[in-house]
This record gives sequence, structure tokens and C-alpha cells, in this order.
Amino acid sequence: MVEDDQAIAAYLADNLAADGFAVTTARGAGEALRAIEVRGPDLVLLDLGLPDGSGLTVLDRVRAADGLASRVDPALPVIVLSGRASEADRVRGFARGADDYVVKPFAYQELLPAWAASARCCAGPAAVRPAERSASGSSASTPRPVRSASAVRR
Repeated sequence: MVEDDQAIAAYLADNLAADGFAVTTARGAGEALRAIEVRGPDLVLLDLGLPDGSGLTVLDRVRAADGLASRVDPALPVIVLSGRASEADRVRGFARGADDYVVKPFAYQELLPAWAASARCCAGPAAVRPAERSASGSSASTPRPVRSASAVRR
């Protein structure tokens, strides 16, 4: 989770931990990029307003990663959490590669369906319904396996 507001970060971390997720928190863009590379998270919750740069820069770096030379998976699901609620802000977030965009303030329960949708989107072959498989038994696209439904791999 990349969130500079300590109250929001604590609220989310406490709720996610209570639901069984392993959570790592970064408060800035630089710290977030290091954590993403080192810890290999399954999903990132990303605030856009960070003290040392824009969350969009973090999103750009994740999407630009080649996945081979770097340790960052460019298909890593990213859910933007932002107080920037205008249509232009949301469109900009999606255009830069956000998988979902949740506007603050939000209820924790609102975040869980966004998380589940991102996990389904990036799930491996077992999560693909039989009707979506080709005649050869594989899915039409190359799926990215989800290691677990945790915020960050332990």
C-alpha cells in the first residue's frame, strides 16, 4: 500500500490484516518503487498525492517495467486510491494503467470488490471459466498467476 496519510494507512492496514492479508506500507514514491521491486506484491493500493512525487510516476514505472531485466511485473494489478475525483483525473489514472480507481473518502467494504475484480482479472488458468477456454484447453490469453490474495507476498 502506498499512502502518505498515516490515519488512512493505519485504517487500511488494520482492516486488511484483520482479513488475513499481509500488508507492507510505503509513504512515498521512492519507497514504493523499492518495496515493489524487493517484495513482489500481488497488488498495489496507490495514492496519487505523495510527498516525494506523483503516484502516477509509480504507476508509469510499473507499467514500463519489462518484467525480465527488472523484478517488477508490468501486469501487477494497481488500484488507485485518490482524493482527486474529477472525471479528468479518473480518465488520466486509467489511461496510465490503473486497474481501478477508488475515490476518497471510501468505505473499506467498497475496496474489497475492487480488489477481488483485480485478482480475477489477473488470475491463472484455474480461475478462467470453462466457456472461456479454447479448444486446446488453454485460455485465450496468457494469464498472470496470482500467488495469493494478499496485499504483499510475505
